[in-house]
Amino acid sequence: MSAAKRLATLGCVGLLATTSACASSSSSGSGVNGAPKTSITMGTIELYSSLDPAGAYDTGSWLLFYNIYQRLMSYQPGATIPTPDAASSCGFASAADTTYTCTLRPGLKFSNGDPLNATAVKASFDRVTAIGNLKRDNGSGVSVLLDTLGSVSTSGDLGVTFHLKTSDATFPDRLASGVGSIVDPRTFPATSLYQGTTPVSSGVYQVNSVQMGTLDGKPSPKSVTMSLNPDYSGQAVSSTSKLMNSSVTMKYYANSADVMTALNNGDIDLNASNDLDAADLVRLQNQQTLGKGLQVDTGAGTQTRIIVLNVKNGPFSSQPVRQAAAELIDRGAIAEEVYQRTVVPLYSVIPQGIGDATTPFEDLYQAGPSSSTAVTVKNDLIRAGVKLPVSFDYAYAQSSPGSDAEAAMIKQQLQADGIFQVNLKPVANLNDMINEWGTGKVQASVSGWSSDYPDPDDYVSPFLGAPGTFGSYYNSSGINSLIPETLKQADRSSAQAQTTFAEIQTDFARDAAYIPLWQDKQFLVTQADITNVPLTLDTAGILRFWMIGKTKV
Repeated sequence: MSAAKRLATLGCVGLLATTSACASSSSSGSGVNGAPKTSITMGTIELYSSLDPAGAYDTGSWLLFYNIYQRLMSYQPGATIPTPDAASSCGFASAADTTYTCTLRPGLKFSNGDPLNATAVKASFDRVTAIGNLKRDNGSGVSVLLDTLGSVSTSGDLGVTFHLKTSDATFPDRLASGVGSIVDPRTFPATSLYQGTTPVSSGVYQVNSVQMGTLDGKPSPKSVTMSLNPDYSGQAVSSTSKLMNSSVTMKYYANSADVMTALNNGDIDLNASNDLDAADLVRLQNQQTLGKGLQVDTGAGTQTRIIVLNVKNGPFSSQPVRQAAAELIDRGAIAEEVYQRTVVPLYSVIPQGIGDATTPFEDLYQAGPSSSTAVTVKNDLIRAGVKLPVSFDYAYAQSSPGSDAEAAMIKQQLQADGIFQVNLKPVANLNDMINEWGTGKVQASVSGWSSDYPDPDDYVSPFLGAPGTFGSYYNSSGINSLIPETLKQADRSSAQAQTTFAEIQTDFARDAAYIPLWQDKQFLVTQADITNVPLTLDTAGILRFWMIGKTKV
């Protein structure tokens, strides 16, 4: 169940900085399901780690999964409540129940003609759990998203029932996420990962080929070519939704500068993720001309960036020290000076646009430090018996656009009046950062967080436990007691749900193990002849390839 009960299909009007025309493709002829014979080429730095939904828990892989695999539920454009896709209907037996039942659309097939039936759905979920239990998921940990699932049973060819261990109001959202991808049990091993590069698909597209290369001396994908799956039937093809292209090629680049170069050279039609530098985005916005040259499409974002403090090892085991750091951070300055207002200051672990997000870091601390803040913070720490300056190592991945400048500003803010001594420890990329977290010795770091589904629970539950998603070791008996209560609240917009999540957000702010910095806006840069991109920029964070068209300008 989604956090906010709204379903607003986005149109051209009201989108910030949107200049691409909302028009259909003008390419001649038609292909599969009446789609125009149009090819779209995208570029991104978000590499995929696996083409198997049981073995990937990363943005690059899920970007592909949403387009090559079908799910029982999915998010329509602009929606934060999932609705049936491969299913004709789904629902709980009763409020806060532990039985969730779906009925499949009849006649569904995989791209090789195999039946997509209840047996295939059960096998898809069973293998995620089995591979996770056998530790064969390449360390992705994606099986954690099914931690409330006990078992799956079938009734005939079309009936599927999920038996949950506990109440879980977010289960429909999990079905609509990447982990809910339905795979062909005849071609995907039951207890090991698929190792090929052209998997049998169930979604809008099928993979035709993968070109491999190397990055940092390691094997890495260079491109993935996809074409429409002729056997697909679901939400993407209906009386109100049409396919706008017949094939897509995804190209992978080492860094943001390379993506920008590819756009300038016309090698790609658009970037497929928020992977361009703020300076490039602002420059492009300021110089764009409608219908000519590169265009910038913008939408609301729900990806967050947070400082992570290790509450077990190092100086941040002290709550007053963590609170001092929270007091000194000036989010407004970071958003304006580092990211040139392409991001929005964030004052809670839950971003605006997801449920009833509050602002506890502004309420308990402040929006931005004043000239007297450092003096007050310093005196409070001295009274608490803290020896100053507090020295610590601050780790961050340099591959994230703006990360060096952001780290430098955070160091400057925290070192005010000699309160902290910050030792910057950059690593090359997110994978290196993940390895560092695994040691349990990272005292402080920064990371982005992209939710698995647009519900406040996914900005709360993953941040708890030892060592936790980011090696924080943060836990809270109070929050742990509240989470099960939220999972019983099927109406995520109810007053009870909002009150409970408000309490959770305040507890996070008071403990200050995680210090939110900002939430993003979505920016996609396109060639002038690319259409419909604004329609796929929403809080679900799913780039629907099939909606993107091309027209002569």
